Amino acid sequence: MTTTAREYLRVSKGRGSVARSITDQHRDNVNAEQEHGPWQWGEAYADTGSASKFARKTRDDFDRLMADLESKDFGEPGTVLVLWEISRLARETGKGVALVDAAETGGYLIHVTSLDRTFNPQNYGDRHSLISGINDAEKEARLLSVRTLRGVNSALAEGRPHGKRPFGYAREYGIVDGRRRAIAQYPDPEEAPLVQELFRRVLGSPEKAPESVRSVAMDWERRGIVTRQNGALFEPSNLRQMLTRKVYIGIRTHSGSERPGNWEPLIDQETFDAVQRLLANPERKSFTTASVRHVLTGILRCDLCEGRMSVKAGGNRQIRPVYVCYRYGHLRIDKADLEAFLIGDAEHPGVILAYLSRPDVAASLSAPGDSEELSAVRSELTRAQSSLEAFEAQDPETPAEARLIARKISTLEASIREMQERERALTAPNPLASLIETGPGAIERWERTEITAQRAISGLLLSPELLGQVRIKRVVDSDSDSVADRCRWVRAER
Repeated sequence: MTTTAREYLRVSKGRGSVARSITDQHRDNVNAEQEHGPWQWGEAYADTGSASKFARKTRDDFDRLMADLESKDFGEPGTVLVLWEISRLARETGKGVALVDAAETGGYLIHVTSLDRTFNPQNYGDRHSLISGINDAEKEARLLSVRTLRGVNSALAEGRPHGKRPFGYAREYGIVDGRRRAIAQYPDPEEAPLVQELFRRVLGSPEKAPESVRSVAMDWERRGIVTRQNGALFEPSNLRQMLTRKVYIGIRTHSGSERPGNWEPLIDQETFDAVQRLLANPERKSFTTASVRHVLTGILRCDLCEGRMSVKAGGNRQIRPVYVCYRYGHLRIDKADLEAFLIGDAEHPGVILAYLSRPDVAASLSAPGDSEELSAVRSELTRAQSSLEAFEAQDPETPAEARLIARKISTLEASIREMQERERALTAPNPLASLIETGPGAIERWERTEITAQRAISGLLLSPELLGQVRIKRVVDSDSDSVADRCRWVRAER
Protein backbone atom coordinates (compact mmCIF):
# COMPACT_ATOMS: atom_id res chain seq x y z
CA MET A 1 0.00 0.00 0.00
CA THR A 2 1.37 3.42 -0.98
CA THR A 3 1.18 6.17 1.67
CA THR A 4 1.02 9.87 0.87
CA ALA A 5 4.00 11.87 2.17
CA ARG A 6 4.31 15.65 2.34
CA GLU A 7 7.56 17.46 3.17
CA TYR A 8 8.15 20.53 5.30
CA LEU A 9 11.39 22.11 4.06
CA ARG A 10 12.98 25.02 5.87
CA VAL A 11 16.31 26.81 5.68
CA SER A 12 17.64 29.72 7.74
CA LYS A 13 20.37 30.80 5.34
CA GLY A 14 20.13 33.87 3.16
CA ARG A 15 20.01 34.22 -0.59
CA GLY A 16 22.55 32.25 -2.54
CA SER A 17 22.35 29.10 -0.39
CA VAL A 18 18.58 28.69 -0.15
CA ALA A 19 17.81 26.65 -3.27
CA ARG A 20 20.74 24.26 -2.80
CA SER A 21 19.91 23.61 0.86
CA ILE A 22 16.26 22.83 0.11
CA THR A 23 17.38 20.56 -2.72
CA ASP A 24 19.70 18.69 -0.34
CA GLN A 25 16.89 18.16 2.15
CA HIS A 26 14.51 16.93 -0.52
CA ARG A 27 17.10 14.51 -1.93
CA ASP A 28 17.70 12.97 1.50
CA ASN A 29 13.96 12.75 2.14
CA VAL A 30 13.37 10.98 -1.17
CA ASN A 31 16.18 8.52 -0.38
CA ALA A 32 14.47 7.73 2.93
CA GLU A 33 11.48 6.44 0.98
CA GLN A 34 13.49 3.38 -0.11
CA GLU A 35 13.46 2.02 3.43
CA HIS A 36 10.35 3.58 4.95
CA GLY A 37 8.04 3.85 1.90
CA PRO A 38 6.67 3.46 -0.60
CA TRP A 39 5.39 7.07 -0.48
CA GLN A 40 3.43 9.07 -2.97
CA TRP A 41 4.69 12.63 -2.69
CA GLY A 42 2.09 15.33 -2.17
CA GLU A 43 2.50 19.10 -2.22
CA ALA A 44 5.44 20.24 -0.07
CA TYR A 45 5.58 23.10 2.42
CA ALA A 46 8.71 25.31 2.26
CA ASP A 47 9.94 28.31 4.25
CA THR A 48 13.07 30.42 4.38
CA GLY A 49 13.56 31.79 7.87
CA SER A 50 14.39 30.86 11.42
CA ALA A 51 12.11 28.58 13.43
CA SER A 52 13.21 30.35 16.62
CA LYS A 53 10.81 32.49 18.67
CA PHE A 54 13.35 35.28 18.21
CA ALA A 55 12.89 35.30 14.43
CA ARG A 56 11.48 38.48 12.87
CA LYS A 57 10.23 36.94 9.63
CA THR A 58 6.96 35.03 9.69
CA ARG A 59 6.87 31.50 8.31
CA ASP A 60 3.87 31.47 6.01
CA ASP A 61 4.06 27.80 5.03
CA PHE A 62 4.43 26.69 8.66
CA ASP A 63 1.18 28.51 9.44
CA ARG A 64 -0.41 26.83 6.40
CA LEU A 65 0.87 23.43 7.57
CA MET A 66 -0.64 23.95 11.03
CA ALA A 67 -3.97 25.02 9.53
CA ASP A 68 -4.04 21.97 7.24
CA LEU A 69 -3.24 19.59 10.13
CA GLU A 70 -5.96 21.06 12.33
CA SER A 71 -8.58 21.11 9.56
CA LYS A 72 -7.66 17.60 8.30
CA ASP A 73 -6.81 19.12 4.89
CA PHE A 74 -3.30 17.70 5.30
CA GLY A 75 -4.51 14.34 4.02
CA GLU A 76 -6.05 11.04 5.01
CA PRO A 77 -5.07 9.44 8.36
CA GLY A 78 -1.69 7.81 7.97
CA THR A 79 -0.30 10.58 5.74
CA VAL A 80 3.35 11.20 6.65
CA LEU A 81 4.85 14.61 7.44
CA VAL A 82 8.50 14.33 6.35
CA LEU A 83 11.16 16.51 8.03
CA TRP A 84 14.87 16.55 7.45
CA GLU A 85 15.53 17.07 11.18
CA ILE A 86 13.38 17.91 14.20
CA SER A 87 14.87 21.41 14.61
CA ARG A 88 13.49 22.31 11.17
CA LEU A 89 10.00 22.08 12.61
CA ALA A 90 9.94 24.50 15.54
CA ARG A 91 12.39 25.84 18.11
CA GLU A 92 9.63 26.97 20.42
CA THR A 93 8.27 24.16 22.51
CA GLY A 94 4.69 25.46 22.60
CA LYS A 95 4.35 25.57 18.82
CA GLY A 96 6.05 22.20 18.44
CA VAL A 97 3.73 20.53 20.95
CA ALA A 98 0.70 22.09 19.19
CA LEU A 99 1.85 20.57 15.90
CA VAL A 100 2.41 17.14 17.48
CA ASP A 101 -1.07 17.37 19.04
CA ALA A 102 -2.62 18.23 15.68
CA ALA A 103 -0.81 15.31 14.02
CA GLU A 104 -1.97 12.97 16.78
CA THR A 105 -5.58 14.08 16.44
CA GLY A 106 -5.54 13.69 12.67
CA GLY A 107 -3.83 10.30 12.80
CA TYR A 108 -0.76 11.54 10.91
CA LEU A 109 2.81 10.20 11.15
CA ILE A 110 6.01 12.26 11.37
CA HIS A 111 9.19 11.00 9.72
CA VAL A 112 12.55 12.61 10.67
CA THR A 113 15.09 11.78 7.97
CA SER A 114 18.22 12.64 9.99
CA LEU A 115 17.07 10.17 12.70
CA ASP A 116 16.08 7.56 10.09
CA ARG A 117 12.81 7.00 11.94
CA THR A 118 9.07 7.43 11.53
CA PHE A 119 7.22 8.55 14.67
CA ASN A 120 3.58 7.95 15.55
CA PRO A 121 2.40 10.82 17.82
CA GLN A 122 -0.33 8.54 19.17
CA ASN A 123 2.39 6.37 20.72
CA TYR A 124 3.44 7.83 24.08
CA GLY A 125 7.11 6.93 23.56
CA ASP A 126 7.24 8.49 20.07
CA ARG A 127 5.39 11.55 21.34
CA HIS A 128 7.92 11.93 24.18
CA SER A 129 10.84 11.66 21.73
CA LEU A 130 9.38 14.28 19.39
CA ILE A 131 8.67 16.80 22.15
CA SER A 132 12.09 16.20 23.74
CA GLY A 133 13.75 16.96 20.40
CA ILE A 134 11.72 20.15 20.00
CA ASN A 135 12.60 21.14 23.59
CA ASP A 136 16.32 20.59 22.89
CA ALA A 137 16.04 22.73 19.73
CA GLU A 138 14.47 25.55 21.72
CA LYS A 139 17.28 25.35 24.28
CA GLU A 140 19.91 25.68 21.54
CA ALA A 141 18.02 28.63 19.99
CA ARG A 142 17.92 30.43 23.33
CA LEU A 143 21.61 29.83 23.96
CA LEU A 144 22.41 31.18 20.50
CA SER A 145 20.27 34.25 21.19
CA VAL A 146 22.09 34.89 24.48
CA ARG A 147 25.49 34.57 22.80
CA THR A 148 24.43 36.85 19.95
CA LEU A 149 22.98 39.46 22.33
CA ARG A 150 26.15 39.35 24.44
CA GLY A 151 28.23 40.08 21.33
CA VAL A 152 25.94 42.93 20.27
CA ASN A 153 26.00 44.49 23.75
CA SER A 154 29.76 44.15 23.91
CA ALA A 155 30.15 45.93 20.57
CA LEU A 156 27.66 48.58 21.68
CA ALA A 157 29.47 49.30 24.95
CA GLU A 158 32.85 49.57 23.20
CA GLY A 159 31.47 51.61 20.29
CA ARG A 160 32.55 48.98 17.78
CA PRO A 161 30.69 48.77 14.45
CA HIS A 162 28.02 46.14 14.08
CA GLY A 163 25.86 44.87 11.25
CA LYS A 164 26.38 45.48 7.55
CA ARG A 165 29.28 47.65 6.49
CA PRO A 166 27.88 51.07 5.51
CA PHE A 167 28.74 52.60 2.15
CA GLY A 168 31.64 55.00 2.68
CA TYR A 169 33.57 52.88 5.18
CA ALA A 170 36.05 50.01 5.15
CA ARG A 171 36.43 47.72 8.15
CA GLU A 172 39.09 46.10 10.27
CA TYR A 173 38.35 42.70 11.80
CA GLY A 174 39.73 40.84 14.81
CA ILE A 175 38.94 37.96 17.15
CA VAL A 176 36.52 38.93 19.93
CA ASP A 177 35.09 36.30 22.32
CA GLY A 178 36.56 33.62 20.08
CA ARG A 179 34.82 34.89 16.94
CA ARG A 180 35.85 37.08 14.03
CA ARG A 181 34.14 40.44 14.50
CA ALA A 182 34.45 44.00 13.23
CA ILE A 183 36.60 45.98 15.65
CA ALA A 184 36.95 49.26 13.74
CA GLN A 185 35.95 51.01 10.56
CA TYR A 186 37.58 53.85 8.70
CA PRO A 187 36.76 56.04 5.66
CA ASP A 188 37.03 54.15 2.40
CA PRO A 189 39.24 56.21 0.05
CA GLU A 190 36.86 55.75 -2.90
CA GLU A 191 33.45 55.69 -1.22
CA ALA A 192 33.85 58.28 1.56
CA PRO A 193 34.23 61.25 -0.85
CA LEU A 194 30.99 60.20 -2.56
CA VAL A 195 29.08 60.32 0.75
CA GLN A 196 30.49 63.79 1.46
CA GLU A 197 29.59 64.87 -2.08
CA LEU A 198 26.00 63.68 -1.58
CA PHE A 199 25.50 65.73 1.58
CA ARG A 200 27.20 68.78 0.05
CA ARG A 201 25.10 68.77 -3.13
CA VAL A 202 21.76 68.21 -1.39
CA LEU A 203 22.45 70.94 1.18
CA GLY A 204 23.72 73.50 -1.31
CA SER A 205 25.68 76.63 -0.47
CA PRO A 206 25.43 80.39 -0.91
CA GLU A 207 27.13 79.96 -4.30
CA LYS A 208 25.23 76.87 -5.49
CA ALA A 209 21.56 75.95 -5.13
CA PRO A 210 20.55 72.71 -3.37
CA GLU A 211 20.09 69.73 -5.66
CA SER A 212 17.36 67.12 -5.45
CA VAL A 213 18.25 63.60 -4.42
CA ARG A 214 16.98 62.41 -7.79
CA SER A 215 19.35 64.69 -9.70
CA VAL A 216 22.31 63.32 -7.73
CA ALA A 217 21.15 59.75 -8.45
CA MET A 218 20.93 60.51 -12.17
CA ASP A 219 24.41 62.05 -12.14
CA TRP A 220 25.86 59.04 -10.32
CA GLU A 221 24.24 56.78 -12.92
CA ARG A 222 25.95 58.74 -15.73
CA ARG A 223 29.26 58.43 -13.89
CA GLY A 224 28.83 54.68 -13.37
CA ILE A 225 28.75 54.81 -9.56
CA VAL A 226 27.17 51.60 -8.26
CA THR A 227 26.63 49.77 -4.97
CA ARG A 228 29.32 47.59 -3.49
CA GLN A 229 27.18 44.51 -2.87
CA ASN A 230 25.76 43.72 -6.31
CA GLY A 231 26.85 46.53 -8.60
CA ALA A 232 23.33 48.03 -8.74
CA LEU A 233 22.62 51.68 -9.43
CA PHE A 234 21.84 53.98 -6.51
CA GLU A 235 18.12 54.75 -6.49
CA PRO A 236 16.92 58.08 -5.02
CA SER A 237 15.45 56.11 -2.11
CA ASN A 238 18.90 54.62 -1.40
CA LEU A 239 20.53 58.04 -1.34
CA ARG A 240 17.81 59.55 0.83
CA GLN A 241 18.32 56.75 3.34
CA MET A 242 22.06 57.44 3.33
CA LEU A 243 21.36 61.09 4.12
CA THR A 244 19.59 60.09 7.35
CA ARG A 245 22.17 57.59 8.65
CA LYS A 246 23.86 58.74 11.84
CA VAL A 247 26.78 56.41 11.21
CA TYR A 248 28.21 59.22 9.07
CA ILE A 249 28.46 61.54 12.11
CA GLY A 250 30.10 58.82 14.22
CA ILE A 251 26.97 57.61 16.03
CA ARG A 252 26.30 53.93 16.58
CA THR A 253 22.58 53.09 16.68
CA HIS A 254 21.01 49.86 17.86
CA SER A 255 17.37 49.14 18.76
CA GLY A 256 16.66 52.85 19.13
CA SER A 257 19.64 53.61 21.41
CA GLU A 258 22.60 55.76 20.37
CA ARG A 259 26.22 55.70 21.47
CA PRO A 260 29.38 57.35 20.12
CA GLY A 261 31.16 55.04 17.67
CA ASN A 262 34.90 54.42 17.55
CA TRP A 263 35.22 55.58 13.94
CA GLU A 264 35.94 58.86 12.18
CA PRO A 265 32.82 60.78 11.09
CA LEU A 266 32.47 61.60 7.40
CA ILE A 267 30.00 64.46 8.02
CA ASP A 268 30.03 67.12 10.74
CA GLN A 269 27.02 67.47 13.03
CA GLU A 270 26.07 70.91 11.70
CA THR A 271 25.88 69.71 8.10
CA PHE A 272 23.96 66.57 9.08
CA ASP A 273 21.35 68.53 11.07
CA ALA A 274 20.91 71.06 8.26
CA VAL A 275 20.28 68.27 5.76
CA GLN A 276 17.70 66.66 8.06
CA ARG A 277 15.78 69.92 8.25
CA LEU A 278 15.95 70.33 4.51
CA LEU A 279 14.66 66.81 3.89
CA ALA A 280 11.85 67.30 6.41
CA ASN A 281 10.68 70.52 4.76
CA PRO A 282 7.35 69.74 3.03
CA GLU A 283 8.02 72.51 0.52
CA ARG A 284 11.29 70.93 -0.66
CA LYS A 285 9.86 69.30 -3.78
CA SER A 286 8.47 72.60 -4.99
CA PHE A 287 11.73 74.51 -4.99
CA THR A 288 14.39 72.00 -6.02
CA THR A 289 13.28 71.55 -9.62
CA ALA A 290 15.79 72.97 -12.06
CA SER A 291 13.14 74.14 -14.55
CA VAL A 292 11.33 76.64 -12.29
CA ARG A 293 11.10 80.25 -13.47
CA HIS A 294 9.13 82.03 -10.74
CA VAL A 295 10.26 82.54 -7.16
CA LEU A 296 6.94 82.15 -5.34
CA THR A 297 5.21 79.47 -7.43
CA GLY A 298 3.85 76.74 -5.17
CA ILE A 299 4.79 78.65 -2.02
CA LEU A 300 1.79 80.98 -1.98
CA ARG A 301 -1.60 79.52 -1.08
CA CYS A 302 -5.18 80.27 -2.05
CA ASP A 303 -7.09 81.41 1.04
CA LEU A 304 -10.27 79.62 -0.05
CA CYS A 305 -9.01 76.11 -0.77
CA GLU A 306 -5.45 76.36 0.70
CA GLY A 307 -4.16 75.03 -2.64
CA ARG A 308 -0.96 76.20 -4.32
CA MET A 309 -0.82 79.18 -6.64
CA SER A 310 0.96 79.31 -9.99
CA VAL A 311 1.80 81.93 -12.62
CA LYS A 312 -0.08 82.41 -15.88
CA ALA A 313 -0.69 85.15 -18.42
CA GLY A 314 -3.20 87.76 -17.34
CA GLY A 315 -5.70 87.24 -20.17
CA ASN A 316 -7.02 89.33 -23.08
CA ARG A 317 -7.42 92.54 -21.13
CA GLN A 318 -4.50 92.05 -18.79
CA ILE A 319 -1.09 91.44 -20.34
CA ARG A 320 0.80 91.37 -17.01
CA PRO A 321 1.21 87.85 -15.58
CA VAL A 322 -0.69 86.93 -12.43
CA TYR A 323 -0.55 84.36 -9.63
CA VAL A 324 -3.72 82.25 -9.75
CA CYS A 325 -5.29 79.47 -7.69
CA TYR A 326 -3.85 76.49 -9.56
CA ARG A 327 -6.57 73.90 -9.00
CA TYR A 328 -9.86 75.81 -8.98
CA GLY A 329 -9.05 79.32 -10.23
CA HIS A 330 -10.66 80.90 -7.18
CA LEU A 331 -8.67 84.13 -7.47
CA ARG A 332 -5.76 85.93 -9.11
CA ILE A 333 -3.36 88.68 -8.10
CA ASP A 334 -0.85 90.73 -10.06
CA LYS A 335 2.54 88.99 -10.04
CA ALA A 336 4.75 92.09 -10.17
CA ASP A 337 2.84 93.89 -7.40
CA LEU A 338 2.84 90.84 -5.14
CA GLU A 339 6.56 90.13 -5.61
CA ALA A 340 7.35 93.80 -5.00
CA PHE A 341 5.56 93.52 -1.65
CA LEU A 342 6.91 90.14 -0.58
CA ILE A 343 10.42 90.31 -2.12
CA GLY A 344 11.19 93.84 -3.29
CA ASP A 345 14.51 95.14 -4.60
CA ALA A 346 17.51 97.16 -3.46
CA GLU A 347 15.60 100.48 -3.44
CA HIS A 348 12.41 99.12 -1.93
CA PRO A 349 13.06 95.91 0.02
CA GLY A 350 10.00 93.77 0.53
CA VAL A 351 9.23 91.45 3.43
CA ILE A 352 11.83 88.83 2.52
CA LEU A 353 14.76 91.12 1.65
CA ALA A 354 14.07 93.35 4.64
CA TYR A 355 14.19 90.29 6.91
CA LEU A 356 17.39 88.93 5.35
CA SER A 357 19.11 92.30 5.81
CA ARG A 358 18.46 92.54 9.54
CA PRO A 359 21.63 92.23 11.67
CA ASP A 360 19.75 90.38 14.41
CA VAL A 361 18.80 87.63 11.93
CA ALA A 362 22.45 86.99 11.15
CA ALA A 363 23.23 86.84 14.86
CA SER A 364 20.42 84.36 15.54
CA LEU A 365 21.64 82.03 12.80
CA SER A 366 25.18 81.88 14.13
CA ALA A 367 24.47 82.04 17.87
CA PRO A 368 25.69 78.98 19.77
CA GLY A 369 23.14 76.81 21.47
CA ASP A 370 23.92 77.75 25.08
CA SER A 371 20.45 78.53 26.38
CA GLU A 372 19.34 77.57 29.87
CA GLU A 373 17.04 74.94 28.41
CA LEU A 374 19.91 73.36 26.47
CA SER A 375 22.14 73.34 29.55
CA ALA A 376 19.40 71.65 31.57
CA VAL A 377 18.83 69.03 28.87
CA ARG A 378 22.53 68.23 28.63
CA SER A 379 22.87 67.89 32.42
CA GLU A 380 19.87 65.60 32.57
CA LEU A 381 21.21 63.58 29.63
CA THR A 382 24.59 63.12 31.32
CA ARG A 383 22.95 61.84 34.52
CA ALA A 384 20.74 59.43 32.57
CA GLN A 385 23.67 58.04 30.58
CA SER A 386 25.67 57.52 33.77
CA SER A 387 22.74 55.66 35.35
CA LEU A 388 22.40 53.51 32.23
CA GLU A 389 26.07 52.55 32.30
CA ALA A 390 25.77 51.65 36.00
CA PHE A 391 22.79 49.36 35.39
CA GLU A 392 24.47 47.73 32.38
CA ALA A 393 27.53 46.98 34.51
CA GLN A 394 25.50 45.10 37.16
CA ASP A 395 25.60 41.32 37.34
CA PRO A 396 22.16 40.15 38.55
CA GLU A 397 22.09 37.14 40.86
CA THR A 398 18.49 36.07 40.29
CA PRO A 399 16.08 36.08 37.31
CA ALA A 400 13.81 38.52 39.14
CA GLU A 401 16.70 40.94 39.63
CA ALA A 402 17.65 40.57 35.96
CA ARG A 403 14.10 41.43 34.87
CA LEU A 404 14.04 44.50 37.14
CA ILE A 405 17.35 45.75 35.75
CA ALA A 406 16.16 45.11 32.19
CA ARG A 407 13.03 47.23 32.79
CA LYS A 408 15.10 50.06 34.24
CA ILE A 409 17.51 49.92 31.29
CA SER A 410 14.60 50.01 28.84
CA THR A 411 13.09 53.03 30.60
CA LEU A 412 16.41 54.87 30.68
CA GLU A 413 17.09 54.17 26.99
CA ALA A 414 13.70 55.60 26.02
CA SER A 415 14.34 58.69 28.17
CA ILE A 416 17.82 59.14 26.67
CA ARG A 417 16.44 58.96 23.11
CA GLU A 418 13.89 61.66 23.95
CA MET A 419 16.54 63.93 25.51
CA GLN A 420 18.88 63.42 22.56
CA GLU A 421 16.12 64.56 20.21
CA ARG A 422 15.53 67.63 22.38
CA GLU A 423 19.25 68.40 22.36
CA ARG A 424 19.41 68.10 18.56
CA ALA A 425 16.37 70.33 18.15
CA LEU A 426 17.98 73.01 20.34
CA THR A 427 21.38 72.87 18.60
CA ALA A 428 20.42 72.14 14.98
CA PRO A 429 21.39 75.04 12.71
CA ASN A 430 18.84 76.91 10.66
CA PRO A 431 19.10 75.66 7.03
CA LEU A 432 18.79 79.29 5.92
CA ALA A 433 22.41 79.77 6.97
CA SER A 434 23.58 77.34 4.28
CA LEU A 435 21.64 79.14 1.53
CA ILE A 436 22.52 82.81 2.00
CA GLU A 437 24.59 85.03 4.23
CA THR A 438 22.16 87.31 6.04
CA GLY A 439 22.77 90.80 7.43
CA PRO A 440 24.22 93.83 5.57
CA GLY A 441 24.72 93.10 1.87
CA ALA A 442 22.08 90.36 1.79
CA ILE A 443 20.14 92.12 -0.98
CA GLU A 444 23.14 92.12 -3.33
CA ARG A 445 23.81 88.48 -2.49
CA TRP A 446 20.15 87.65 -3.17
CA GLU A 447 20.38 89.18 -6.64
CA ARG A 448 23.39 86.98 -7.45
CA THR A 449 21.65 83.81 -6.17
CA GLU A 450 20.15 81.25 -8.56
CA ILE A 451 16.36 81.14 -8.70
CA THR A 452 16.22 77.61 -7.22
CA ALA A 453 18.08 78.87 -4.14
CA GLN A 454 15.83 81.95 -4.01
CA ARG A 455 12.84 79.62 -3.94
CA ALA A 456 14.45 77.55 -1.20
CA ILE A 457 14.98 80.69 0.88
CA SER A 458 11.44 81.90 0.22
CA GLY A 459 9.99 78.52 1.12
CA LEU A 460 11.80 78.55 4.46
CA LEU A 461 10.88 82.15 5.32
CA LEU A 462 7.25 82.02 4.17
CA SER A 463 6.43 79.04 6.35
CA PRO A 464 4.12 78.97 9.38
CA GLU A 465 7.12 78.38 11.66
CA LEU A 466 8.95 81.59 10.65
CA LEU A 467 7.43 84.66 9.00
CA GLY A 468 4.17 82.90 8.21
CA GLN A 469 2.50 81.17 5.29
CA VAL A 470 1.04 83.67 2.81
CA ARG A 471 -2.54 82.98 1.75
CA ILE A 472 -4.04 85.24 -0.90
CA LYS A 473 -7.60 86.46 -0.33
CA ARG A 474 -10.17 87.52 -2.88
CA VAL A 475 -10.69 91.26 -3.25
CA VAL A 476 -14.23 90.89 -1.91
CA ASP A 477 -12.86 89.30 1.27
CA SER A 478 -10.21 92.01 1.81
CA ASP A 479 -10.37 95.49 3.33
CA SER A 480 -9.08 96.88 0.02
CA ASP A 481 -7.60 95.72 -3.27
CA SER A 482 -4.05 96.51 -2.13
CA VAL A 483 -1.58 93.62 -2.12
CA ALA A 484 -0.86 94.01 1.61
CA ASP A 485 -4.56 93.69 2.52
CA ARG A 486 -5.02 90.66 0.30
CA CYS A 487 -2.24 88.71 2.07
CA ARG A 488 -3.26 86.71 5.13
CA TRP A 489 -0.38 85.48 7.24
CA VAL A 490 -0.82 82.10 8.88
CA ARG A 491 1.66 81.42 11.67
CA ALA A 492 2.22 78.33 13.77
CA GLU A 493 1.42 78.47 17.47
CA ARG A 494 4.54 78.92 19.54
